[in-house]
Amino acid sequence: MRSWRFVSWLMVSASIFVIAALTAQQRPPDVPYVPTPHEVVREMLRVAQVGKDDVVYDLGCGDGRIVIAAVKDFGAKRGVGVDIDPERIRESNENARKAGVTDRVRFLQRDLFETDIRDATVVTLYLLPSINLRLRPKLFRELRPGSRVVSHDFDMCDECEGEGSATCIKGWHPDKVLRVRGPYREHTVYYWVIPAGVAGTWRWTVQTPRGERQYVLKLRQRFQKVMGSVSADGQETPITNAQLVGTQLSFTVAREIGGQKVTMRFSGRVNGDTITGTVDIQGGQFAGKRDWVAKRDKVNLVGTWQWRGGSIRIEQRKGELAASFVNGGQVTPINDFYAWGAGIYFTLDRAREDVYEGVVEGDRIVGTVNGSKPWEAKRK
Repeated sequence: MRSWRFVSWLMVSASIFVIAALTAQQRPPDVPYVPTPHEVVREMLRVAQVGKDDVVYDLGCGDGRIVIAAVKDFGAKRGVGVDIDPERIRESNENARKAGVTDRVRFLQRDLFETDIRDATVVTLYLLPSINLRLRPKLFRELRPGSRVVSHDFDMCDECEGEGSATCIKGWHPDKVLRVRGPYREHTVYYWVIPAGVAGTWRWTVQTPRGERQYVLKLRQRFQKVMGSVSADGQETPITNAQLVGTQLSFTVAREIGGQKVTMRFSGRVNGDTITGTVDIQGGQFAGKRDWVAKRDKVNLVGTWQWRGGSIRIEQRKGELAASFVNGGQVTPINDFYAWGAGIYFTLDRAREDVYEGVVEGDRIVGTVNGSKPWEAKRK
């Protein structure tokens, strides 16, 4: 009896395994397999500055050529390829064996949307625009600031000025756009760096002969684009030349102090709610380079925020912020949701392309809809 039960258990287990394997293969690939030319592979890895400390993920890896080149030709620490097609995974493993890099690469037969990419420092893509847009929130949720993303031929803009355009009207504008000549046509390579979250109110003090002078920096953020102003002594001055590359933030403030024109160039590294760096002051009695440390006001994004058109519920789920739109008794998850510091950005009803963005100030969110119409929500 025990032997029969054991055999029965083995048969049931084997059946479950076969069903699970078949189920995993039932969903067809999101994009057709088209290999990236080797010239383009090299340029993608070169612009991402892949080196010995990098872990490179290729989402939709095809025959594995990008992760194999990353470890073999660019010295990456590790490479991981993800593809839902079992035939591509078999081909990738065989190519890795021929290249002699099986100890540093892995190929996973998985849905790229369900793959954990938190240990990646570089992510490469050759998908489709619609897939890139679906993937975009996941990249921001799981990748650390400073991680690089490179896409062959397709960007992450909701709306661009034209095919292959470097100008993004809505969405995530690329940090670089490159043209690469392949065997049969010219290809486009898009490059981004995951930015730190800097939106919110930052404060610091400066010692002067007349005592402490307090500065207040208010920043808004749309992906890596930063806008804002600095206030001191009751005078508010817009910042200029703002740049955010990964965790590195820089901007310029030009104002009159004591009848003299003073230009202050700030640069620093963002680490959570602290910016540490230097300010280079030109003009005035405090000219020179000084240390600069700014602290961000603490805010709580979690809660239900209400306005006339509905409300958004922001929750903490498994250590990450997630959002839902609440309208009457209907609750709809918001997939295209981003939180960067004290700022949020989300899309409602893609048919109307309503883009909401704002900064949390205590128990209210102040921002805009579609970049121009004022929007304010209050904590419920």
